[in-house]
Amino acid sequence: MNTILQQVQQHASSLPLPLQAELLHYTLYLEQKAQGSVSNVSRPIERERLAQALEQAVALNPYGDIADPVSWQQEQRQDRPLPGRKHAD
Repeated sequence: MNTILQQVQQHASSLPLPLQAELLHYTLYLEQKAQGSVSNVSRPIERERLAQALEQAVALNPYGDIADPVSWQQEQRQDRPLPGRKHAD
């Protein structure tokens, strides 16, 4: 594996799961862009590519290590200070 991929993998592993999923989406977009297929794609081809991307996401199982999805979701929704803002009381 080349150095850039190792760096991306290292950074991705430290991200929370929702951001890892977003990174996957962006990676799939970049693959399509590299193939020159981001624009002017017919609907059936677009649907097929979306289905393939979803199959890849399912295979990665990004949320597989979450034992209790309900408590995980509640934890994700907890109020917390916004980045870059001072808490006003």
